Amino acid sequence: MKHHYFKTKVVKMGQWALLPLDSETWHGENTNHYFKKLFGIPKGNLAIHTLADGYQHMYTPKSYLEILHNRIGKISSKNFKGMEKKLKTFYNLVPKSKKDVSKKIDFSKLTNWQLIKHFRLIRDRIQHLAVYDQFAWLGDEYWPPLMEKVLVNKYGLRRGSEDYNQVLFKLTKPQEVSTTLKEKMAVTEEILCIKNGATTLDKASKKLAKKFGWLPVFTFGEPWQAKHYQQELKVNLSKPLNLLNKEYGQIKNYTKIRAREIKHLINKYKFKPKDLQIFTDFGLAIDTRNEAEYFVSFGSFYLLPLYDEIAKRLFLSVNQLRTLTEQELIEALLGKIDTVKLLQEKGKYAGWGFDRKIQKRIEFTAKETEKLFKYIESYVKPVQGGDENKGVCASPGKATGKIRIVPYPKDNGKVKQGDILVTYATTTDYLPAMKRAAAIITEVGGLTCHAAVVSREFGIPCIVALNNAMKNFKDGELVEVDANKGIVRKIIS
Repeated sequence: MKHHYFKTKVVKMGQWALLPLDSETWHGENTNHYFKKLFGIPKGNLAIHTLADGYQHMYTPKSYLEILHNRIGKISSKNFKGMEKKLKTFYNLVPKSKKDVSKKIDFSKLTNWQLIKHFRLIRDRIQHLAVYDQFAWLGDEYWPPLMEKVLVNKYGLRRGSEDYNQVLFKLTKPQEVSTTLKEKMAVTEEILCIKNGATTLDKASKKLAKKFGWLPVFTFGEPWQAKHYQQELKVNLSKPLNLLNKEYGQIKNYTKIRAREIKHLINKYKFKPKDLQIFTDFGLAIDTRNEAEYFVSFGSFYLLPLYDEIAKRLFLSVNQLRTLTEQELIEALLGKIDTVKLLQEKGKYAGWGFDRKIQKRIEFTAKETEKLFKYIESYVKPVQGGDENKGVCASPGKATGKIRIVPYPKDNGKVKQGDILVTYATTTDYLPAMKRAAAIITEVGGLTCHAAVVSREFGIPCIVALNNAMKNFKDGELVEVDANKGIVRKIIS
């Protein structure tokens, strides 16, 4: 097959524990269509799946990042609030999208055509909102140099200093209260009610599971049941009442506190509106990326019973179903392909990309994918995470604890209260471990990534882009994380 990937230099955007059907949430034609509609240019990544270990490896042409950065600059130069306007469209889409995907349906009573119709509807709503996640993910490196230029050159802060990090993270705090904080506030509220005798542990845990049980699903994760919240509530019930009230008040008054902090910084440094706009845009990119990922979890929660029914009709396990593409799933339901034969042909690799103009999808056979994967991995460099000794401060602070390597969400249980979570990159299905971690370290990621955002909201240190962290540290090692400096020191006992 002729294609351009042996001549086109790409950078590695990262790898995640996802299979082909999961991957098309972000990297199929539908998402590209919505991306071009919103931002004026298409988005075409190269997706390669190593099916033996269940990883998705994502690449993008090096030249594309420059094209995207130029596009962002053009939108902002036309109207300095232009990017803010585009990103805020996310919030208008969410209510209807939630309504569309959360309809209660008995999928066992539907025909195959009706299953396909609901599959397409739910996936379409997820893919539409996933565009905002993709935009911030691909454009992550655009804003930091601009913000650094403003803070260092115009306002005299020293890059990487404690003041610099504090100002940066306060100015880029999203305007909206995030789903993470809403869940945290609900948990705290239930703890206070239990302490005051207004509810019971059983009632509180069931209430929380019903409202937030979908959070860690992401693609095919396990929803939180009442048992999860029972354990979390029990652990937090020992907290002093004054501390719980303080935590609850901080989240409840998030908007007022944020406005007060920004007003203080404006008065102190005399920030100009156009300079502040860069931080506003970045804050919106952070929030829409994070909330888009949560919508993926929300939508995927309602897909779980649908996938169970489809897998049953095709005589497949859900895991086998996940190795199919959207089109293959549809054709299988229509009886157009033999899934047994198809799965045998897939082998250990699966992949697709797009032509140079990002207009047509290119499918690769297992052999073609294997050859391309080995070639790319022989030269490729990660877009983030090039230093083994120093990472990027994504959430300031220090912490000491034992290293826990978590390559897959299924390993979340390894992380106990106060441990240091180390992984390649987090997604919402890592939340159970993230809640218990004293600090988080990832090999890739920037200031908009999931680990960075959640760590700042949890108030724990986080270092991203620390290359080879999963190889250079071992389970059980005692370390000190100094996120302010982006370094991790091993403690010899």
